[in-house]
Amino acid sequence: MIGNERILSMKRKILFVCTGNTCRSPMAEALFKNLLEERDDLARKFVVSSAGVYAFEGDSATHEAIAALREDFNIDLTSHRARVLDGRDIREAWLILTMTAHHKEMILELYPQAADKVYTLKDYAEAADGHDISDPYGRDLATYKKCAGEIESLLMDIADKLE
Repeated sequence: MIGNERILSMKRKILFVCTGNTCRSPMAEALFKNLLEERDDLARKFVVSSAGVYAFEGDSATHEAIAALREDFNIDLTSHRARVLDGRDIREAWLILTMTAHHKEMILELYPQAADKVYTLKDYAEAADGHDISDPYGRDLATYKKCAGEIESLLMDIADKLE
């Protein structure tokens, strides 16, 4: 029998990136994990994580992000802890999906060799309305819920694309 670590290493890693890894990217990670659970064929192929370009290691998700996912998607985000994006994340990722064009540019400035696997979430989903997911940080719960809904819609398109 193959160990869990070996099975995970055989899966392709999808990495979601935002600024602080407390709002958008953890919501995307949790929502996509939820989608993977619903689509067993994808769950066998992919593993998901998130990080931030300016994260403070160990920060929890914002209260609003936790509430938005709990109330609208029945997903528990309370155990999330922020991580800083590093070179290992870049090397190990099969696909890196950023929340903004600026995040993508920052990554490519430091890791130009990753150009073939870094996209904005909207670009990879082939959305027609720009490149960026607006940052809900410091805004109200309704803004977080709108952001989470937008991310989920894009992730459903991406899941369809990956199948």
